Amino acid sequence: SRRDAEIWKFKINDWFKREGITTDENKFSYIITAVEDNIVRILMEKEKEVNRALTLDECVKLIKKKYWRENLKEDKLSQLKKIIITPNENVCDFNTRFLELYDQLDFNDKSYISVIDYENALRPRGRIYEMVAMADVDNLEDACRLAEKFESIINKS
Repeated sequence: SRRDAEIWKFKINDWFKREGITTDENKFSYIITAVEDNIVRILMEKEKEVNRALTLDECVKLIKKKYWRENLKEDKLSQLKKIIITPNENVCDFNTRFLELYDQLDFNDKSYISVIDYENALRPRGRIYEMVAMADVDNLEDACRLAEKFESIINKS
């Protein structure tokens, strides 16, 4: 995420300060050793293009462009709005998948995902979907627990 890129930038910049690394040339050399090979190629190509060592900010911008997509929030929200339980997936496993994706959202972005989104994800399991929808729960955790309980009841009958 963009926050991960900023954290990485903060950490490496802090390391530069502690080690007394001040020139862009030296910083760039250390950055090259701190990133994966496929990003090294991108940084080296850009360095050649601009004919100078890249600054930390330029490197972070390229890394974000390569790894941390600018629209990550929209992607995660879109995935959660479209996710559905698969035919052979039990509710517990689905809940794990759903909640792991949900937990990747920023605190404020979580408000865009509602119990209704979760209920819609259960539609392929008609009876479980109906039972959770009729229960009228207020939060995702309760909806997940109920769906697991209802699946257990259905499987026992």
